[in-house]
Amino acid sequence: MLVLASLGCPVEVPDPSPGFGSDTAGTATPTADDSTGHATGPITPVCGDGVAEAYEHCDCGDDPECSAPDLRGHGCTDVEVPDAEGPVTGGTLRCDPTTCRFDTSECTVCGDGHVDDGETCEPEIPLGSTCAELGAGAVGEVVCDPLTCQVDASLCTDCGVVLRIDGCDEGWSTEAANPAAPPSSWACGALRPGIGLGPYSGVWSTNLAGDYADDEASALLSPALELVGCRYDAVEIIVRHSFAFESSGPVITDGGVVQLGDGTSFETIEPHAGTLYDADALQTSWSPPDGQPGFSGRHPDEGQWVESRFRVEGIGRFDPPVLRFVFGSDGSGTDFGWTIDRVEVFEVPPG
Repeated sequence: MLVLASLGCPVEVPDPSPGFGSDTAGTATPTADDSTGHATGPITPVCGDGVAEAYEHCDCGDDPECSAPDLRGHGCTDVEVPDAEGPVTGGTLRCDPTTCRFDTSECTVCGDGHVDDGETCEPEIPLGSTCAELGAGAVGEVVCDPLTCQVDASLCTDCGVVLRIDGCDEGWSTEAANPAAPPSSWACGALRPGIGLGPYSGVWSTNLAGDYADDEASALLSPALELVGCRYDAVEIIVRHSFAFESSGPVITDGGVVQLGDGTSFETIEPHAGTLYDADALQTSWSPPDGQPGFSGRHPDEGQWVESRFRVEGIGRFDPPVLRFVFGSDGSGTDFGWTIDRVEVFEVPPG
């Protein structure tokens, strides 16, 4: 097998048949025959004669639309595309008529920021479609496959719940996270302009009218999560939220954590993607969340609307599963606080 690598395009070309112009099988040099049937010498390929032979990658002659034999049966996905920013998804493989080398300028690449023919999406371009709109499930996530640039709805499911907090009547509740702490400042309603980037309605926030209180340890509890018809015992939790916490220089003080439990006992869960916890522990007046890593006032995402993603294995041990957002402060200063806009929970394959 000959390997042609000119112009960065490795292409395998079959070796001549055994005995073709040589007495040694598999080591022949192509030869031409005269009218008597005798070999007259090696073939010299002619670029442009429409016959791809010897070391030519291709030869389409004067036909701009190359046939499969002209390209030796190759397409864009068979050859190396120089400077490709991602996997090659298709396109049209051409032949340079002056060199008889592959021309990959019309091949398409996943990840180049353009949705080309044969592609249905690009990883960096928002899809704008939901599972429900695609008829793939009530909840879950529609993504763009980074290898094929095809819409992937495999994470869509009917097992899950979306808590949009639009009407403040979805079974949420608040409580003091520590019995010795002051009353909870969590409230539901319209968020005042100036906090985050909007929207300014349908949120739960620590004090809608101003800053949170000193020495607070308060919790916001979701309604019981009704997960019905699930195939897996693992869930993805996506929280859309905004926060602004007081912090004393390099020292982390106020902040919050997300917990999951059965409505009576809870355990802290950590985000695996999106906006993550600060690595250092919060230093609040009460536990929880004192002593735990959490969202803090020195986080670079502070003051923005962000998403945090949590993965929980073994969701079945919580019966029923309830989310709890625990906020804490010390006695040295305050800020806008923590605002929850939307929560989505849906099953995912484990691992």
